[in-house]
Amino acid sequence: MSRGLARQEGQILVMSALVMAFLFVPLSVFVIDTALVESGYAQLGETLQASAEDGASTIDEAAYRSSNGRVVVLDPVQARIVADVSMRAAAVRGLSSWSVEIQGQRVTITGHLAVQLLVLGPATLTESRSASLVYGQ
Repeated sequence: MSRGLARQEGQILVMSALVMAFLFVPLSVFVIDTALVESGYAQLGETLQASAEDGASTIDEAAYRSSNGRVVVLDPVQARIVADVSMRAAAVRGLSSWSVEIQGQRVTITGHLAVQLLVLGPATLTESRSASLVYGQ
């Protein structure tokens, strides 16, 4: 009887190795890839928001001075330049491209970030953020 039990002693070790290989390793890779994507989105979003706010802070100085401070409007040319300089200064690793769009008092920036995942390879994250020039409110 003890001879039959002696042959079965290592079976749980084999099952444990299989569970670790086919369940926990893929689960760990999934968790790591998800964290990479989430941190990429967070970094991209914060960078885009800061750059949009920088661009939206530029006023048309000529209109402001000629109206004795009564007219405060966004300078679209300067807003585009300031937002672009802000994006370049951020130097986010993997940021492949971005575009700046000006509509009235609103500056919108859309960016594309390349993230290298462990198993699936590269993924491109795309996000947009906006900011508006608001005066006296």
